[in-house]
Amino acid sequence: MRKIMLALSTLLLLGLLAGCYGGVHAGPDGEPTHYEQGLVDKSTAVLRSMRADPAFRHIDVYLKNARGVLILPSVIKAGLIYGGQGGNGVLLGRDANGAWSSPAFYTLGGGSIGLQIGVQEAAIVLVFMNDKAFKSAIDTGLTLGADATVAAGSEGLTGEVSSTHVFKDVYYFADVGGLFAGISLEGGVIHTRDDLNRNYYGQTLTPRQIVLEHKVDAARARPLKDVLLVPVKAK
Repeated sequence: MRKIMLALSTLLLLGLLAGCYGGVHAGPDGEPTHYEQGLVDKSTAVLRSMRADPAFRHIDVYLKNARGVLILPSVIKAGLIYGGQGGNGVLLGRDANGAWSSPAFYTLGGGSIGLQIGVQEAAIVLVFMNDKAFKSAIDTGLTLGADATVAAGSEGLTGEVSSTHVFKDVYYFADVGGLFAGISLEGGVIHTRDDLNRNYYGQTLTPRQIVLEHKVDAARARPLKDVLLVPVKAK
C-alpha cells in the first residue's frame, strides 16, 4: 500500500509538471517561442507582480542587497501521503557594478513525507545574500534546509539597511494566489538544467559562465533584468 501511494503521488506530480512545462509558448507578436523564453517571461511577470504588491514590500530591501536571485514562477507541490515538489526557474547574478547577468536555467525538485492532501502551486523567489551561498548553489547545487538557511524574510527590515547588517544566506518569498505564504521547501534540491541553457543560448555554457562571468548577454531577457533593477509602483 505504501509503494502504491508513493507511485500515485509521483505520477500526479509528473502529470502536473508535464502540463505546466510543455513545449512551445506564444510570444507578444503571436509568433511561437521556445519554452525557455516562456519561462523567462513568466519569471519577469512573477517578480513584477511581487514588487508591486504591498504584501511583499520587504522584497525590495533584499533584492537591493542580493548577490543573486532564483525565480521559480510555478512550483507544484502534490501529495496524497507521500508528496513531491518541482518546478523550473531562472538564476541571475549581480556583478560588482550592480549589473544583473543573463539567466541560467535551474530546477527545484525533491520529496517530502508528511500528511499532505491535495495540490499546491506557488511562485517562489529565492534571494542569495552573499557570495558563499550563491557560488555554492552554482557549483554544487543547493539542498534547502540543509545547505542553507531559508527564511521567509518578511520581518525586521524596512527602508535602508546599513552595510554592517548581517543577512542570513538565503531568503525566500512564496506567492500563493496573490498572498504571502510561508510554505515549507525543506528537502528541496536546486540544480542546473543544462539542456535548457543549451537550448536558450544555442551553445554549451556552464551556469558559472552565464551568471558570474557574464559570457553572454541575452537581449530577450532584458525585461527581467530591468524589473530586478527598477522598483515597481505599488498596487
